[in-house]
Amino acid sequence: MAEPRELPATLGFRAFADLQGWRPSYITELKGKGHLVLTDDGRQVRVPESLAKLAALRDPSKIGVKERHAAARNVARTSSSTPGGEGQDAADVAPPTFVPDDPHAKRRAKALADQAEAAARKALRDEQVELGELIQREDVERVLADAATRLRTTLENVPATLAPELAATTDEARCRVLLANAIEHALEDLSRKFAVAGKGA
Repeated sequence: MAEPRELPATLGFRAFADLQGWRPSYITELKGKGHLVLTDDGRQVRVPESLAKLAALRDPSKIGVKERHAAARNVARTSSSTPGGEGQDAADVAPPTFVPDDPHAKRRAKALADQAEAAARKALRDEQVELGELIQREDVERVLADAATRLRTTLENVPATLAPELAATTDEARCRVLLANAIEHALEDLSRKFAVAGKGA
């Protein structure tokens, strides 16, 4: 005789999402709204209590669905303990879910979940921009274009700047030093521009 399938007392957020077939971002939304019952340390979901709370928060028109699932659970428990119930496998009884049968409601729930996920992604992007971890594309393009222009201008001015001094010396080592200094100056200026880009300025 199969044992009745019971819900776990607690689960991590991702495991709870998997149990219900929901996106993790939707669990984050429910947690933020205070719609979940958490353990004392706030790291896990109290499964039966949270499902009961979510059911109570739903539209009263969907109470019938909740009652059908509750009845199914009662049948599973009864079949495992009542004489003659050995022929029914309690594990075959559908596990409790709180997804309405109405296809319109399912589409509406999916749309709301997608909207919540998009809002969560936008909030994450905004936070990353604020912390300097993410830079707007147009800002990067502007800084890089300016850096490339300045590098080109600097390199184009090297011949005119160094020609008199190079012409006046016959020391090859001295010529190398002059050229190296000019190149180093151009690269340092480019590095400064890249540093500015890295700060999102």
